Amino acid sequence: MIIRLAAAVAALLAALLAGCGAVAAPQAGRSAPATRPSLATSQVYAGKTWAVVVMGGSSATHNNFWQLFTRPAASTRWSLATPAGVADNGGLAVADVGGRSLVTAFRPSQDLRFSPLSASRDDGAHWSQSGLLSAGLADFPDAFAGASGGGLIALTRRGDVEVAARTGAAWASLASERSVAVSPAGRACGLSQLTAAAFSASGTPLLAGACTRPGTVGIFASGGGTWHATGPALPSSLARRDVEVLGLARIGATTATLLLVGQGPMASLLTAWSGDGGSHWRLSAAFGLRGLGVRSTAFGTGGAVGVTLSGGGAMTVAGPGSAWRPLPALPAGAAKLPAAATILAAGPGSGFEALTAHGGLLSVWRLSPGAAGWEQAQVIKVAIPYGSSG
Repeated sequence: MIIRLAAAVAALLAALLAGCGAVAAPQAGRSAPATRPSLATSQVYAGKTWAVVVMGGSSATHNNFWQLFTRPAASTRWSLATPAGVADNGGLAVADVGGRSLVTAFRPSQDLRFSPLSASRDDGAHWSQSGLLSAGLADFPDAFAGASGGGLIALTRRGDVEVAARTGAAWASLASERSVAVSPAGRACGLSQLTAAAFSASGTPLLAGACTRPGTVGIFASGGGTWHATGPALPSSLARRDVEVLGLARIGATTATLLLVGQGPMASLLTAWSGDGGSHWRLSAAFGLRGLGVRSTAFGTGGAVGVTLSGGGAMTVAGPGSAWRPLPALPAGAAKLPAAATILAAGPGSGFEALTAHGGLLSVWRLSPGAAGWEQAQVIKVAIPYGSSG
């Protein structure tokens, strides 16, 4: 499987370089998306769940430390799984590479200019060093992803996209923000910035970003030496609104994306799902945000998607064909915590749990069937090394 994946990546690189020429430098002065969720996120992998939140204190004093937690599918208990030995003030990103294997990338911070990688074959119980990404991982929740056969894809701070055939293998340039932007598909959407990278279930690299052409969803798949538009078509009622891709993830055989359509008080959330790598999509109904902002994103079982919102609210959609539904207000005090300290995560069943971090304590909150509010189900105490950075 690894040999076939390595050969596929090598062939893909050759085709893209032949079709696009040398990788160009990122666009000068590129604009950032209007909305950027926090780097805190969660996702299901092989029936299990991982979650990343920030804990500790102020980032201004370098006392913010990012932590990784995992929960097996058959368990109701979360465990701390943060790789040791590397400063994680800049944030963590996790990639599922098949089975019980995970790869964690540390985002640059302070004097750390690159992204060290750690690999685990047992759901985060044990970690080993696994190389580094020299350019440094971009500050987007879905800038790092894995393929079920072991491949990795990363969006860097320079706007470049790099791939590795397997954990520990050398990284190679796949594309740049500019090379995607000048492709026919990139020009058609007016790509302004790449914001996410993923693999389809078949192993095809997918990139996503913000478009300047209204009504166009900026999701691209590689093939034939260039990039092809593969995002869902929006209904005519939304054709004149700007679109940003807030999230992109592979959950089993399903590719799920979270879209922000429109801006300000008229902005809405949509989710779309594809079972064939982007050739066909199913859209959810639009959910009007009414001026609220998206604070964090989560991808759960069966293609479920959850978001936390400014003001202490949360919404979920259960999967293809489902409608958005509000959850009870998040646990008391969650609205006052930093955006990266409160997330949703897939629960033991088909629902979501809420995770809130305050100082060195992580609280897990659960919704019982028919309950009007959240009930605290677990508290994890984490030793925070205050004063060790900076």
